[in-house]
Amino acid sequence: MTLKLCPPPRGFWTATAAAFLCIFLGLLGDSRVRADEAEAQFVEDLTGPSAVIPMKPPASEITFEPRMVAGPFEMPWGAAFLPDGRMLVTERPGRLRVIENGVLQAEAVAGTPEVVTGGHSGLLDVLVDRDFPNNQRIFLSYMHGTKGAVNMRVMSARLEGNALTGQRVIFDSRPAIAGVDQIGGRLAYGPDNNLYLTLGDRFEKERAQDLMDHSGSIVRFREDGSIPEDNPFVGRNDALPEIYSYGHRNPQGLVVRDGKLWEIEHGPYGGDELNIIEPGANYGWPLVTFGIDYNGEIISDRTSAPGLVDPVYKWVPSVAPSSLVAYRGDVMPENWHDGFIIGTLSGERLVHLTIADGAVVREEQFLQKKIGRIRNVTVGPDGYIYLVTDGSEAAIYRLDPVTDEVAARGGLPFAPGAGRTAD
Repeated sequence: MTLKLCPPPRGFWTATAAAFLCIFLGLLGDSRVRADEAEAQFVEDLTGPSAVIPMKPPASEITFEPRMVAGPFEMPWGAAFLPDGRMLVTERPGRLRVIENGVLQAEAVAGTPEVVTGGHSGLLDVLVDRDFPNNQRIFLSYMHGTKGAVNMRVMSARLEGNALTGQRVIFDSRPAIAGVDQIGGRLAYGPDNNLYLTLGDRFEKERAQDLMDHSGSIVRFREDGSIPEDNPFVGRNDALPEIYSYGHRNPQGLVVRDGKLWEIEHGPYGGDELNIIEPGANYGWPLVTFGIDYNGEIISDRTSAPGLVDPVYKWVPSVAPSSLVAYRGDVMPENWHDGFIIGTLSGERLVHLTIADGAVVREEQFLQKKIGRIRNVTVGPDGYIYLVTDGSEAAIYRLDPVTDEVAARGGLPFAPGAGRTAD
């Protein structure tokens, strides 16, 4: 076995992380099984025997299986359900697709915006207006611009038949730069009914600490694009007024639970985070981190510092979390109501976190290497969980219980009103 040599890190925790990751790289070349064993041992060494350890239940404990609903899709990213049970799915090349009664419609929705593709860029998230039955409005996040000057936009539009009308840009990130990777792009309603959007640092980490740059932040604005007067940096000459929180690396999940806004983001090599978002708060990137750079270099010798918000939970090594949802429905077991469901990319697994008093008390991992990289997770009006995989020939899967009484009832996918929707 050949071990990767890394520069000597500063700080005990960072040194421990760096040492593990160097060994982990070497182990990958020899055996995936041995790498998994090293990962488990590392978690115990780093956090101690009393910490939460990822739970990987044996197959006999898994009471559901993924069933393919529709596909193939080309690089799908966002997904959302309409009140009538139809499902909207974005494809990064710029298409908005519709699934109706379990069937992918042949024609994409007309009137989508022109997007910049390449890297992580393209058409990203789709969010359905809370008053959709009355206004037919949806929101789209996407990358826009020209080579060397690309930014994140949010558009509102009406979905009429199979076309978008009344398109209006309600947010433009600043400044426009060349990077098309590590862009964020997740849209969500907050507990205050304002819109929130995540933006990544575009692989230029210093941007996440610059309040005159939207990169590496979560922004907040109203449905018409106006800025709430109580945004934390309104009125300052040294900050952009849309910024709600900053110091983020690449936020990929955003959801409300128990009246709080929760976020999940990619760390570097190690250090993915789950956070509770507070107005004006600095989440530390790149001043503090539990990871190291991809080339083995130390980013920071600190994992915590005064004035910076610590994560509620972290993953070392990384799982590349791609989405975050709070379950509400009648299909999954009762304990699934007590936390979050997370799709992962490099981990190629579904993660369930149990939350109690604002802390993670249990982690369970399912479907490892079963369906590939999971780009998005959403809950349908029928109470079922739907998974969107990643790639050029991706698909949508529904988690069907195999032992529960609900499974015996059958029913069509996307049956409206059969369960409760997610927060």
